[in-house]
Amino acid sequence: MKTDLPYYHQIKSIIRTLRGMKWNLDFSYFRKWILIGFLLGVVAGLGAVALFLSVEFFTGLFLEIGTGYTPPLPGGFQGNLSYTLFIEKPWLIPLITGLGGLLVGLITTRFSPESEGHGTDAVIDAYHHKSGNIRARVPLVKAVASSITIGSGGSGGTEGPAGQIAAGFGSLIGKLFKLNEDERRIAVAAGLGAGIGSIFKIPLGGAVFSAEVFYRRDFEVRALIPGLVASVTGYTVFGFVFGWDRLFTIPLDLVKYTHPVSLILYAIVGLVSAGVSIGYVKVFYTISDYFTKIRIPKYLKPAIGGVLVGLMGIAFPQILGTSYGWLQIAINKDYVLFPLLMIGSVIILKILATSVTIGSGGSAGVFGPSMVIGGLLGAFIGTAFHLLGLFTWIDVTSVIIVSMVSFFGATAKTPISSIIMGSELTGGYALLAPMMLATFIAYIMSGQHNSIFRNQVLNRSDSPAHRMEYQRVILSDLYVKDVMKDPVNKLSKDISIIEALQIMNRNNSKMIMVVNDKDALQGVVYRYKLFEFPEEYRKSVKLESIMIKDPFFAYRSDSLHHALVRLSSNDLQEMPVLSNEDNKVIGIVTIADLVKLYDTEVEKIMKKRNQTNLSIDINGDGINKNDEHHITDKTTNK
Repeated sequence: MKTDLPYYHQIKSIIRTLRGMKWNLDFSYFRKWILIGFLLGVVAGLGAVALFLSVEFFTGLFLEIGTGYTPPLPGGFQGNLSYTLFIEKPWLIPLITGLGGLLVGLITTRFSPESEGHGTDAVIDAYHHKSGNIRARVPLVKAVASSITIGSGGSGGTEGPAGQIAAGFGSLIGKLFKLNEDERRIAVAAGLGAGIGSIFKIPLGGAVFSAEVFYRRDFEVRALIPGLVASVTGYTVFGFVFGWDRLFTIPLDLVKYTHPVSLILYAIVGLVSAGVSIGYVKVFYTISDYFTKIRIPKYLKPAIGGVLVGLMGIAFPQILGTSYGWLQIAINKDYVLFPLLMIGSVIILKILATSVTIGSGGSAGVFGPSMVIGGLLGAFIGTAFHLLGLFTWIDVTSVIIVSMVSFFGATAKTPISSIIMGSELTGGYALLAPMMLATFIAYIMSGQHNSIFRNQVLNRSDSPAHRMEYQRVILSDLYVKDVMKDPVNKLSKDISIIEALQIMNRNNSKMIMVVNDKDALQGVVYRYKLFEFPEEYRKSVKLESIMIKDPFFAYRSDSLHHALVRLSSNDLQEMPVLSNEDNKVIGIVTIADLVKLYDTEVEKIMKKRNQTNLSIDINGDGINKNDEHHITDKTTNK
């Protein structure tokens, strides 16, 4: 039938063209990670809800009932800021915080030692060094231990525990779905971001944080899509329960950037944030290392830390728990309740209290305290300049937000996600330029090695998770012929086990290559296999009956990367090498020799690079300003 419809043939041609196209979209990838991200988000959201309620329960049990102290909450979690100025039984605070620490010490020591400390660093360690494996019991133990630590007055945040709880479920989901090692790492990263994005109500910031926090100067791009799905889902679950208000109530009409001279103050904020960040990290790890060295039962250390925090809390209860409510009071500029000198004192004591709580083995996060310290630092700077009559057109709230973001960006080495978090907290981009300036000044001036997360690595090339990607560049340019050894055990299939053992003992080898009269490979026999037979049978059993008839091998022209993948993926230490022309056995290749050649090549490259650096030295100190790795090595050696 003839069709005269307009454009009929053109449309039909387009359809044929579309059908013939090769689509590059991997829909299986998106289906998999949307599903896994959604499941992670649901678990992260519910986990954040349970953690928040649990912290509130233990706070009521320990602090409100035990001492009569009711700490304020941030504006996003209550209609009116109720708090207690007069503590009925302040002398009980050290007893309560010490008891909480003792309970946490007993729980973590008995059930899950990795649940102590700040959860984010444990997740980073699992990502880089443990193939994304987190024990299934960790989320539950972490939730209980963190709730008791914070609820009894220990100084810490809920975001790190929420992230570790969700990351633990990410590891569990990875095992249930039988994900490979790389995919399990991504699930753990996405869970971390979802937990933080849910409980802090910053879904985009949480997702980007999960891609940025593993490195001091790099990005885990693969975690972005799963992290976005998981974080948005978790935020939705948490927001459905507790409402959609931001964590802090911020007067948005006062938060603005209107004058370029304002950047002078924000640059000062960045510099001060860098200095305080360096001090915070040094104090934190000095105290942590001290508690590690003291020789007392491990479960007693959090109790001692709790007592010390409680003693500080008698005079300054603002440091107890998360302190979010006190930051909210600073945002409200309530100088009657929170005068300038008290803000300065709380900054110092919050650093000490957080370091003692977590360094002694308490279970809480450093994300929240970093935000509080940074925010109060901004309140101190902004108020001080106002008292001096300087920058009076800048509202103190704006300085608080910028300082909060820049301090955390410097402390956690996550400048991009910190800026996004600040935009989410303020509900827009009014302070984007000041936040960018202050954060990058703080990030750069604080130095690359000054991070609150010890398990961060500089970049992807320093991570065991990506080591093979960088080895491949070198190994692909080397060949099996460069490293193979002469074959010493080419035997006939008619040789008995006893004869084979005698030959192997003389050659000190672990593998026999069974060949025919033309040296063609017929099979292999590994030394351990020969000892499976009792001595009385070793004379009668021939190699033909026990050899592996379809063994793994490499050609002399194969790249070392190909050989390494074949060896490592099959748990082999060595394998035969065949000629390309006639498949004759001409040698063996071992992992030990392969790694030795790789190390030699790396040394040659580094030696050549160092010679190049010296030849273009511009400062007279042997450092090429464009070579970051050389600068890092030199700084480390100093």
